Order: sequence, then C-alpha cells, then structure tokens
Amino acid sequence: MYAVAGALAVDCVRQGHPTTVHILVDSLGQFVRKFLVPWLKRRGGWAEITKCVVKMDCTPERPWLSSVIDSLKYFLTTAYVYVMKEQ
Repeated sequence: MYAVAGALAVDCVRQGHPTTVHILVDSLGQFVRKFLVPWLKRRGGWAEITKCVVKMDCTPERPWLSSVIDSLKYFLTTAYVYVMKEQ
C-alpha cells in the first residue's frame, strides 16, 4: 500500500498536481487507522503476523559467492551482446 501510494505521489508531482499528494497521505492514514490497525490487533500485532509471512530461517539457500558469480556472468553476457550489437 505504501509503495503504491508513494508511486502515485511521485506521479502526481511529475504531472503537475503536487497538492494531490496531501490527499493521498491523508487517505492512506485514514485507511491504516480505520482498517489496518484493528486488523493487526485482532491477529496479535506485528509479532504474530511475522510468523505467518516471514521466513524465519535466515540461512542462505546458496552460498553468496555463487550468487555473485552468477550475477557477474549475466552482466558480462549482457554487456557483450550490447557491444556486439553496436558494431
């Protein structure tokens, strides 16, 4: 919700309607107060919600070096294709 509201706010400013940002902020605040806070309280607060949606095991699925090497490989492949396309 916050990401969408933030993106809408940026878009409003870019489109020349900065006063609309206050409406977005107020509307999101009202929604959080009226609906999100009671919903969270009924479910035991943030601590209980995180048990449902957050992966508690923080061990990486693959070694970080493997991820770095894969990322570098994809970057170099993309750079090579781009350079060859320009020639």
